[in-house]
Amino acid sequence: MTVTQTVDGAGEAVHSSFRLALDRRFIALVCATAVPVTLQSLMSSSRTIVDALFVSHLGTDEIAAIGYSTRVIFIVLMAMLGTANGGAVIVAQFWGSGSARKARQATTLTVVIAGAIAVVVCTACFVWATEIMAVGTENSRVISLGTEYIRTVIPMIIPFAVISVLAASLRSLGQAKTAMNLALIGLFLHVALAYGLVFGNWGMPELRLAGAAWATVISTYAEFLLFIVYLYGRRHPMAFRIRDLREGVGNGILQKIWRVGLPVSLGSMSWAIGIFCYSAIVGRAGTQELAVLSMINPIEDTAVCFANGVATAAAVLIGNRIGEGADEERTWCMSKALLIWSTAVAAVCSLLLLLTSFWVGKIYGEIDGETIGVARDTAAVLAFVFIFRMTCMTLQNGLLRAGGDTVYILRADLGCQWLIAIPLTFMAALVWDLPFPLVFVAINSEEIVKAVISGYRVYRRKWVKRLVETATS
Repeated sequence: MTVTQTVDGAGEAVHSSFRLALDRRFIALVCATAVPVTLQSLMSSSRTIVDALFVSHLGTDEIAAIGYSTRVIFIVLMAMLGTANGGAVIVAQFWGSGSARKARQATTLTVVIAGAIAVVVCTACFVWATEIMAVGTENSRVISLGTEYIRTVIPMIIPFAVISVLAASLRSLGQAKTAMNLALIGLFLHVALAYGLVFGNWGMPELRLAGAAWATVISTYAEFLLFIVYLYGRRHPMAFRIRDLREGVGNGILQKIWRVGLPVSLGSMSWAIGIFCYSAIVGRAGTQELAVLSMINPIEDTAVCFANGVATAAAVLIGNRIGEGADEERTWCMSKALLIWSTAVAAVCSLLLLLTSFWVGKIYGEIDGETIGVARDTAAVLAFVFIFRMTCMTLQNGLLRAGGDTVYILRADLGCQWLIAIPLTFMAALVWDLPFPLVFVAINSEEIVKAVISGYRVYRRKWVKRLVETATS
């Protein structure tokens, strides 16, 4: 039974999206995916938060270096996640159509693609780490610290690529809790290692900024091994073999992944490169501004975890429903119910972000008062723009992606970021010399525009496309 068949009875009795959103079976179905994904995302982002908190005790240069260099790593991570999520669209529809074998083949091919990209990018980042750091700052100490961090941490991208694909496939099968539990173990290991290696506790060497990098590398490889042991130890349906690679290519699944996954991967990478450009622009504006952005990023990433949970639940539920061959009206009703939940969660998160702005000084106690004041104002701005960001994630990463409308997503991401937000941020930070909270509004202008245009795209309903055939085996 697929993850959406359990609410078919509810769908017969519920005639409005609002009533469906309040149906207990529907709520349970959403939470079954959204809650584990949110917790897994929180655990993953907690690594960045832990590193930022530990490193903040070392000084402003150190937190500026880790903030900027993690933006570089973020580009690579987004490319991996984009590839994984693109493949997961196909996995979800195959699973919904009843073909576990083809879902496994799609997983296999996505692992190979993501792994190949990871090896190339890992090599490039290691070789050109200094040049990458120099793009965003002229502070020689920040460049030196960031270069050391990038070269130490970048090998983690190879196991991360495999983890991302396997976790996305498990979510497509309605088994998000498993990926969450494995991520929890990785998080505990990371915190313990970071505490020991950054400060030299528990008999470990005091490696300072490099210690945070080593903690990330070791814990990521450990999490990778846990995934492998789980899948093959349990003989899981997604435990692939070499023949799945051959059969997947022969069945034309590679072309499906390429058609859907490539735009997702390119869109994720281009968006992440844009985030890097924001950091580079802010870094040119000054070390304090870069430090503030580094302080806000972990708070923002935490809030995004909730948005990612709802968006992923939407992608899985709608993807499975399309794969089952459900009629358009049922799919549209569920889509609107998911948007209702997205709006409610966004409102709660925005309120919590507003409250968090009063606690920035407590979180970063070692940072000077002027920097804390700017960070507090920026956190308040984040509370306002987050509603648009979460709405955009549900529309694009949830509904449109589930329907295979990934080319539109790519165009929207590229256009809004590179034609609107980046030029506006450049003008605000380096030409008009506006206060950083207003620069932060410029950075998030793309989310506001995308929420509007993607909402219209979803409303037109032309995005619902079935990409797989009904299973015969």
